[in-house]
Amino acid sequence: MQTNSVVFDLLAEPLRKAVAELGFSAPTPPQTLAFPAVLRGENLLLVAPTGSGKTEAVLLPLFSKLIEQNLRGQKGIRILYITPLRALNRDMLKRLTLWAHQLGFTVEVRHGDTELRVRRLQAKKPPTVLVTTPETLQAILPGSQMRNHLRNVEFVVVDEVHDLASSKRGTQLSLAFERLRLITAKDF
Repeated sequence: MQTNSVVFDLLAEPLRKAVAELGFSAPTPPQTLAFPAVLRGENLLLVAPTGSGKTEAVLLPLFSKLIEQNLRGQKGIRILYITPLRALNRDMLKRLTLWAHQLGFTVEVRHGDTELRVRRLQAKKPPTVLVTTPETLQAILPGSQMRNHLRNVEFVVVDEVHDLASSKRGTQLSLAFERLRLITAKDF
């Protein structure tokens, strides 16, 4: 296991710089445990208290991997972030936009109430990170333009998975992931 003083050093240089500029002096325990596993490409179930830095524990190493793969500026959705509630989408957008702005990525939210104008823009110029719900993922999979953009998904994050796992929504999400695997022709 990495120590707190070393774990930020695992991230790509632009991300280390952003971490310092945004005032993060030391990683939280979930970040210390999760960064190495995420950077190795392992699947991870992260359980920790609210406010302990779980979101950054997963997303910062994923951003680091995108930077190292030199994927900034390339078309297509690279990270799919699934939340069970639309209200979480809005919260996630604020937090992710802060990081994305620092790193040259784009973040968009897509849900049932997304304006047609915004949907069209997302279809023409897809974000690097798409934050959505299980239902909206199912709704966008059949669309040819969005399906084409989803071919590039490298990483999928499911927030609050316990809210979804044993419900019809969880089953729906599992089916959406199977469809996404067919589209991407890879495991994410």
